[in-house]
Order: sequence, then C-alpha cells, then structure tokens
Amino acid sequence: MRWNKTLWLWALIIAVRLGYALFAVQLDPFLRRDPLHGDAVVHDRIAWTLVSEGHYVYEKGLQVAPGYIWLMAGVYAVAGHQPQAVRFVNALLGLLTLLGLWAMCRRLFGERVANWTLTLAAFHPHLLLISGWLYTENLMLPLLVWSLTLMVQMQEDSSVKRWAVVGILLGLLALTRASFLPFIGLMALWAWRFGHPGWRGAATLLIAACLTVAPYIAYLHARFGHFIPIGLGGYVFLWANNPEADGGFQPGLPKTIVIGGKPVDVQQAIASRDPVERDRRALRLALQWIRENPGALARLLWRKTRLSLSAFGLQDPRHRQRVWALGADVVYWLFLLVAVYGWVRLARLRPALLWLMGLLAAWVWLIIWLYAGGVRPMLALQPYLALGFMLALLKPSRA
Repeated sequence: MRWNKTLWLWALIIAVRLGYALFAVQLDPFLRRDPLHGDAVVHDRIAWTLVSEGHYVYEKGLQVAPGYIWLMAGVYAVAGHQPQAVRFVNALLGLLTLLGLWAMCRRLFGERVANWTLTLAAFHPHLLLISGWLYTENLMLPLLVWSLTLMVQMQEDSSVKRWAVVGILLGLLALTRASFLPFIGLMALWAWRFGHPGWRGAATLLIAACLTVAPYIAYLHARFGHFIPIGLGGYVFLWANNPEADGGFQPGLPKTIVIGGKPVDVQQAIASRDPVERDRRALRLALQWIRENPGALARLLWRKTRLSLSAFGLQDPRHRQRVWALGADVVYWLFLLVAVYGWVRLARLRPALLWLMGLLAAWVWLIIWLYAGGVRPMLALQPYLALGFMLALLKPSRA
C-alpha cells in the first residue's frame, strides 16, 4: 500500500505523542521536580483508594467531578498503581482529540487545512505537556472536541440518534468537569438554531445529557441528602476570590477576611459538618467580600486575565526568568492575534461554526473570571485557536 502525506503525518504524530508519554517525566521540568503535584496528587490518591479499598473518597469535598478519576481507577485496576500507565492513556486521549479536530477541519476546509491544523495542535506546547500530567483536561478535551465535531457535521446530515450521542458526550464532559454542566444548555440553543432537525435535535441532546449525569446525581443525593449537580463550587469560588487570591489557584484560604469593617475568621465562618452547608457558607462569604470590595475584584479580574493570556500562566517575577518568559508571551500573543483573525474569517466561511466557537470562548472566559485564570482554563480553546491560526494563513479548499 502506498502511503500518502496524511498517513505519514499521522504516523509521525502518533509516534511523537506515544513517545512523549514514555519520557514525559524526564522531559517536563515540572514533572522532573515532582512527577505528581497539584491536582494530580489528589486524583491519584482518590483513584487508587477506589481500586484498593473499593470506595470513593471526597478528599477535596464536592469539588472534583468523577469522570477522570473513574478512568484512572480503571487503568489502575488493570495495570496496578502505575501513574505512567495513566500517562500512556493520556497520550491516546490526546490522539483522539487530534482526530476529532482533524475530522472536522477536513470536512469543512479540506485536507490541506486539516493537516496543518493537526500539526500545530499536535505540537502545541499546552496540548502536549498536559498529557504528562494526571489532570482532568486529558479526558475533557476529546469529549469536548468530538461533541463539537459531531454537532458541526449534523448541520447537513443528522438524526435523532446522532444528537443523542452528542448529548451523551456532553454529559460525560460535565461528569469530567462540572463547570461544563450549564454549557450543555448553550449547545442545545446552538442545536435549535443551526442544527437539523431543529428543536427535536436540541431536545434529544438535552434529554440524553440529563440521563447521562442523572445516575451520579442520584448517588450524591442518596449519600449526602442534597441535590448536588455533579459538584459544588462555593469553596473553590472563595478560594479564587478573596483578598489574598493571586488570580490562579494559590493553595489555601486566608486566615481572615474583613467583612463589614470587621475581621472574620474564615475557617470558623464556613465550618460545618455538612459539606453542602460548608460550601454554601463559603460562597456567601466570597460574595460578601466581592460586594464590599469592587476595586479589589477589578484588580483580581485583571490578574486572572493576565494569567490566561500568558504563555505559561506565570506573572510573578519570582517564578520565572523575565526575559525568557516575556519572549514566550510575545510569541503567544502573536499566535492569539492571528488565531482571532482566523476566527473573524469564519463569519463569511462558516458562521455556524463561528457561533459554536464563540459560545465556547464566552463560557471559558466566564469560568476564568468567576474562578481562576491560567493555562489550564484556556486548554478548551486551544484546538480551535490552532484552527483559527491556520485559517488566517491558508485558503480553505472548500467553504
């Protein structure tokens, strides 16, 4: 069989992505220093407890959606307590993400644009490096990309069954990142406006998504006695919005917050044996601080924005070499500007796709401003920024 350029490109990317999974701990400076750090420590511990002891622990309260934890537990059940095996699965998930992006680009813009977009996304530093980390984004990305790819395809050829598949994928996405649960409603609106068969497709999407998340929500109600839509965000909201917040996920809460002109002991103010009540108290405390400190909130939102528009999400000079980091930021800013210009071209080429990516971008930035900025929240946009970049440079073969 004679291989064409596309097959050779895929062979190269598969080899690079799988090879990186094997050597990520040696290549990534953060992983060299600590192979498990940040959320990866918690994910690893919860997944291994699920396998070794047979029960699911809420180590961070009700903040972690279970999708990626279940996947890790499945890997550990087969391979033993081997984080390296999870990195290999992350590489496969990354390839699945790239396949979904390539399939959409090829259908809409031709093989040339698809191959260049695939190449840029495959070697995009953020999308590559995350595969070495045991973070939920590794499962979030293929679920998100394939959901949007199928939605775009169903503008022309769709059925109720296919919309049900999209709903299931979006439900699994919400079970992986709870912040994407309301996003399902936005996708239903898009399906009603641009999809076929209109409201029936949107209704099918919503029903399938609700049925997908319903068993876990029922489990949470049985365990905690409250209606909990996959996860709770009050504690994280306070974590990300307080006088000591850095715009990202700086660990821990301040000891005190000034409310009504008086210092309030944070741990005492939110203390409760009921995790749901504790979360509600944390949310109320954060909202009180925001109402009383609009100027501080504005400065915090600016820090979140700066972090999200930085190549590596680092703003504190103590945490980076200024010259090197500034150079990386300039390159990243150029990439973003060109990508946004490519999105603008979609207004004429594929307006429905522009609306879809615009809804995704709006949701991502809402989450950034509500919670925290940095590289991780922007990962959901990176595959489509890569597409925008290539659309700005290349002429699609079909539109």
